[in-house]
Amino acid sequence: MLDLSLRILGIMAPSMLLACIGLGWKKSGLEYPTNFVTTLVINIALPALIFHTLVSADISLDALYQLGSATVVVHVLLISLSALVLRLAKKDLGLTVSFTVGNTGNLGLPLCLLAFGEEGLAYAIVYFSVQCIFLFTVGEAVYAGSLSIKRILKVPIIYALIAALLVRIGNIPVHEIIMDTTQLLGGVVVPIMLITLGISIAGMVARNFLSTLFWALVRTGLAIIAGLLVAEWFSLEGVARGVLIIETVVPVAVFHYLLAYKHNKNSEEISGLILITHLAAILYFPFIFGLVL
Repeated sequence: MLDLSLRILGIMAPSMLLACIGLGWKKSGLEYPTNFVTTLVINIALPALIFHTLVSADISLDALYQLGSATVVVHVLLISLSALVLRLAKKDLGLTVSFTVGNTGNLGLPLCLLAFGEEGLAYAIVYFSVQCIFLFTVGEAVYAGSLSIKRILKVPIIYALIAALLVRIGNIPVHEIIMDTTQLLGGVVVPIMLITLGISIAGMVARNFLSTLFWALVRTGLAIIAGLLVAEWFSLEGVARGVLIIETVVPVAVFHYLLAYKHNKNSEEISGLILITHLAAILYFPFIFGLVL
């Protein structure tokens, strides 16, 4: 038990410390170009990480496909459960997207990397890529009120995923210069995303605390149920099972606040959900790690 506790602490501590750097940076009043950093990561560094990890991962395409299929089912199940609960409570159904899409990038990728190494990162990137496609298609369509093919075609992550799959399927050799470059670019993703996470959370507030706390608990409970059910349904084991559950139960994604603000939705309520689910993760993630390790 002591060994497990120390391992869990070792997994969570680096992520928390880097997020605290961002928190301290924000509180100190120092300038941080969040828009620039986010644009750089999403358009260059993250596609590089996706390409390099999936091309170099020592995991079969069948295993990656199974995890990808399980991820799709998780999203269908979560959005269905969320829509049912929110409709019964007569809440805005637009919240189904924030209930479904968790912080699988800023927090999920680092946690899976620290918990399971490069194999965990490869599986986590599959989950994250599927979720990005969902977020920038169905998700943004819900926020914007319409589906835009033009908007989807501007997402670099999709092209990185397609390129990596073509290389793997066709067994196409990739020059070491490309691999070294994508590895170097991808290496900045985890620390930068964690620091940016801390900075983003530092500026958030939770209004109507008790109501927000209730819905944060509901969302976390639904995510845990969905993750466990789908992992069992697909008979996932080991690292794949652990990654699916971790990525499903991570807190509400910070990106929802930006989308809600951009499309004039209720950004304050979503801000509260983001803040409280991240604070709650400090308490419930040790139990999640105890379940999957």
